[in-house]
Amino acid sequence: MLSYIARRVAASTLVLFLVSVIVFLMVRAAPGDVILSKIRQRVSPEELEVLRGRLGLEDPLYQQYWDWLSGILTLDFGNSLYREHESVLGRILDGLPVTVELIVIALATSVLIGVPVGIIAAVKQNSFVDLVARIFSVTGLALPLFWLGTLAIVYGTKWFGYTASFVYVPIWEDPVANLKQFWLPGVLLGYNLSSITMRVVRSSVLGVMRQDFIRTARAKGLAEHIVVGRHVLKNAMIPVMTILGNQIVFLLGGTLIVEFLFHLPGLGFAAFEAISVRDYTMIQGIVLFLGAMAIAVNLLVDTTYAWLDPRIKYA
Repeated sequence: MLSYIARRVAASTLVLFLVSVIVFLMVRAAPGDVILSKIRQRVSPEELEVLRGRLGLEDPLYQQYWDWLSGILTLDFGNSLYREHESVLGRILDGLPVTVELIVIALATSVLIGVPVGIIAAVKQNSFVDLVARIFSVTGLALPLFWLGTLAIVYGTKWFGYTASFVYVPIWEDPVANLKQFWLPGVLLGYNLSSITMRVVRSSVLGVMRQDFIRTARAKGLAEHIVVGRHVLKNAMIPVMTILGNQIVFLLGGTLIVEFLFHLPGLGFAAFEAISVRDYTMIQGIVLFLGAMAIAVNLLVDTTYAWLDPRIKYA
């Protein structure tokens, strides 16, 4: 177990290094730079060269990369190139609670809707309930999130007087105002994900229910709720854990749409702003931080398998 985790950590470090190289090169491959975004008026090439030199943009790429990476190794993510007095790490830490709260609400919605609906659809296979559940699943997958968010804002305002707040309220300052601001975008994200969760749960439960040990449990006279609760669910949860872990990884970078629509200052919104002004250090810092979190979640999911299924060996 420990050797497996050590190998995964070593592999994760290599992946993070490759992520840092790729994002460093890709942001510089796009046309334009942060200087052109900051300066709207026409300036001479000489003045542009002086400004780029002040930010280190005229240094060789390998020197720029080493300066940035050596800072990361000491947890110094540097400052924004667009807002030069804003710390990259500070902006990440400011946006992290927003993104984490959205992830928690979305994941809870996905589990609370997708798991029970998937179980019921599997137990009632090919019934009217199963048909409704599958229609619900396909609808959630087919409707784009930006379209759902736009409809929620427009018709929520028109029919229910809902107004999206454009001033972020931290949960530790005013929990009620915070939840009023977060519940709708969180539920929209969760509904979109619950469709996938429901399909995975349904197929996983159906697969386990066809196994010999389930037929044996029924032949012994056990009640159906005991068969499903004690024997089916634990064995069916391994693929569900995988999909939930993948959903967390998706949400780490996939909250951008709802953060933009509802004006929530999370990591996705910060990344969008940084990309729009070619803020290299901000983009690199956010992407590397999200990559580290995604790798940590995947490692946690893999080690959770041992609790769900002791037959799994970490070779």
